Amino acid sequence: MRSAIVDVPVVFGGTFDPIHLGHIEAAKVVSKLLSNVPVRMMLAGNPRLRKSSPESIKHRWRMLQIACADEAQLVPDNTEMYDRCSTRTIETIEKLGGECTKPVIWVLGDDAAANMESWIRYETIRQKASVFIHKRTDACLERLLRDFELVENPLEIASRAGQIYISRDPVLDISATTIRAKISRREPVDRWLHPGVLTYIIERHLYQA
Repeated sequence: MRSAIVDVPVVFGGTFDPIHLGHIEAAKVVSKLLSNVPVRMMLAGNPRLRKSSPESIKHRWRMLQIACADEAQLVPDNTEMYDRCSTRTIETIEKLGGECTKPVIWVLGDDAAANMESWIRYETIRQKASVFIHKRTDACLERLLRDFELVENPLEIASRAGQIYISRDPVLDISATTIRAKISRREPVDRWLHPGVLTYIIERHLYQA
């Protein structure tokens, strides 16, 4: 199974607004459970489902690079960075060559995974990707578990598309929304951010309303 994993793209996507230690630790869990493979930390340039305007893409990309610099298995990825139209997961999966016997592994929190059926071309996603889910909340995954095959061994999701693995390894309970709010109120956030990212935010007065 090791040989199958190394050739399969593993994608941890997000707006990373800002990138925080919860993202980093969750991505490292993915890498560990998939035999220490590289994880693509993919910056969403124009997220379709994002309600509020993110910080500029230039700043988010630089913070992502800073946070991953000391993590050998985490690779900043700009595949979606300059999409003019709203980012669509299936289009990214196809760009990365996802197919039935060589799926892209898409990493999600269970709250996001619970809404997957509303994603554009959901049926095609099942044919070209498998899903690694971090179980963090009580989100209902009933529909997803009907459409994807649940596996017990995380390495199995690299063998073919349409499979799902649910990780219950603990991750930091923090959100970028909370961090932005704390920064705007001048409250400390150093426990949740890479020191270099925090310095970058302070020096450029980011997230200060």
